[in-house]
Amino acid sequence: MDPRKVFLIELHEIIKNSSEIRNQLTDPSEDNIVWDEFKLCDEEVNGLKNYNFDDVVLSAIEKTVRDAILGAFHDALALLDAVRDPEIVEVDETWLGLTLSEPNEDEENEEFLHDEIYGAYWDWLEQRNKDEI
Repeated sequence: MDPRKVFLIELHEIIKNSSEIRNQLTDPSEDNIVWDEFKLCDEEVNGLKNYNFDDVVLSAIEKTVRDAILGAFHDALALLDAVRDPEIVEVDETWLGLTLSEPNEDEENEEFLHDEIYGAYWDWLEQRNKDEI
């Protein structure tokens, strides 16, 4: 199968799995959050514990989350494809996007995007707040 098709199919599986948050809603804990920046405070955990979620509400929430994640990936891929311009970072030249390709030996020492995503959070935060300083 074409590697691009494999990637897109796998992306839909990731979206589906990531949207299944019913356990985090019905049994919330700050331990359910992987990254410290997004840990729930006690008030948030208690607020979720006190809410009586039924299956219809949980299904609606998961569908809404799945749609939001799909939209986020669509926008990210549009940025990669250069059919969308960067919104918060000013670029000096016309945005030409990025190309995803199968790795080759020349790229052996190149950083992986999945490793860079968490560090880029702080860069994003700086860009978002640069006008407030």
